[in-house]
Amino acid sequence: MAIPNSFQILQAVMEATPDAIFVKDLEGRYVLVNEAAARFLGKSPDEIIGKHDLELYPEETARQFIEDDRKVLESGNPHVFEGVATSETGRQAYLVTKGVYRDRGGRILGLFGISHDITELRRAQETIEQTREALFRSQKMEAVGQLTGGIAHDFNNILAIILGNVELLRAYLPKDRYADEIIDAVLRATLHGRDLTGHLLAFSRRRLLNPQPVNVNALVDSSVKLLGRTLGSTIRIITETRDDAGVAFVDPAALEAAILNIALNARDAMPNGGSLTIRTSAMKITKEPATDEDLKPGSYSVLALEDTGCGMTPDVLARAFEPFFTTKGTTRGTGLGLSMVYGFAKQTGGTVTIASQPGRGTTVTMMLPLASGDARSSALSAAPVRVSATPRTILVVEDESEVRSIVRRQLESLGHKVLVAEGTTEALLLIQGPGAPDVLLTDVGLAEGMDGIALAEAARGVRPGLPVIFISGFTAVPEAQQRIRNAGAPLLSKPFSTPQLEHAIGAVLRQERPRRRRTDRRRSRS
Repeated sequence: MAIPNSFQILQAVMEATPDAIFVKDLEGRYVLVNEAAARFLGKSPDEIIGKHDLELYPEETARQFIEDDRKVLESGNPHVFEGVATSETGRQAYLVTKGVYRDRGGRILGLFGISHDITELRRAQETIEQTREALFRSQKMEAVGQLTGGIAHDFNNILAIILGNVELLRAYLPKDRYADEIIDAVLRATLHGRDLTGHLLAFSRRRLLNPQPVNVNALVDSSVKLLGRTLGSTIRIITETRDDAGVAFVDPAALEAAILNIALNARDAMPNGGSLTIRTSAMKITKEPATDEDLKPGSYSVLALEDTGCGMTPDVLARAFEPFFTTKGTTRGTGLGLSMVYGFAKQTGGTVTIASQPGRGTTVTMMLPLASGDARSSALSAAPVRVSATPRTILVVEDESEVRSIVRRQLESLGHKVLVAEGTTEALLLIQGPGAPDVLLTDVGLAEGMDGIALAEAARGVRPGLPVIFISGFTAVPEAQQRIRNAGAPLLSKPFSTPQLEHAIGAVLRQERPRRRRTDRRRSRS
């Protein structure tokens, strides 16, 4: 039996290993390569032997190899290098160990290298890093959302007190030009505060939405008419819509507000004029989400707004969705426009992204879930509500004493009799007692006992068909919003004006009359 010599054993090991192994002389010419090293170059070992890196690789890769070789030969010690190499077959991330080989007298004759392909490892590391960054952004946005939602709730209660009292002052004070100007100024400031808290609630995904099937292309067409007047003559608006954009399941008013906010940001980025292109399309997601920022599998309508403005630097882009972050200065921006868009898109079940480079403009893209089935958009009924001239008994359930007081005064100014309760136990006793209310007006979030939605359910258990109106500074979770919709009762967001309150009462009383007529007919037949 023939025993292989040491060179044959070494040759067999070199060919068996998946790592690239090579040996060079002092001139940098290859004197030995295995099949793995030759495979990356797309050549045979014989085609490589005797050649220099500059003859085999693109110059950038070859120069890097030559510099690494120089360091190893100068020191005489092994070195580890990491980088990316390019050849005719493609690109490869590598981790290579290089060392010198010597003769029996210790003189350096050349160098050797063992290179491991780490391309997949690099990709995995990049994926992990991207996932980590996305998770961090998601956690940060959620934390900020909870904070802003809480602030908005408390601030809306304060605004409700201010708005209600100022309206009552206007109604009862003698007519005076100076007093009217003061009241107008306070009202404008209060309504501006209401808009700001609305943006905060949108960002924190706690604003009550009214999702319905909406034809995206039709909504874009109607929005362009408004944008033409708002953006001015220096901004050219271009639309590129596709039929497959379809029907999205969104709140149309919130989507219009999102488009307007993006467009206003685009206008400010183009002080000398430019163009805003609005595109629609569709996309399908099949991959399961890795983080909360990723879309769930399904079909989405895509709405993109691209401007030719100044663009954003990477540090500005990273903070674009944060509330109160603005580059416009305190006199020109609140920093809530894009944060509102972010909250709306996420609360709707979609997402929003921004792509931007300095000097190359910005593209904001919203992905919105498509309506299921063959749903079609429908216009909201705008029929006028006739308020009943008959005074009614209305039960107000509100745990904030100042808010409770102003709502009572607003209702009394409309001619109604008002019962008040701080909590659910007291409210249920009043509903079952003599002089029971005709309408229940309750806050959604109550400090003690059941919440306002559960109170409405319990009240209708005692008084079937009792008209209910919900009021709230914000609704904290989607489940609460769905329960409100299931109750079939309107929700007044604080702060609300006396006319809005009057409108809501008229609406629920108008709904009550058909129910009573149906009940009376059933009784007469029996």
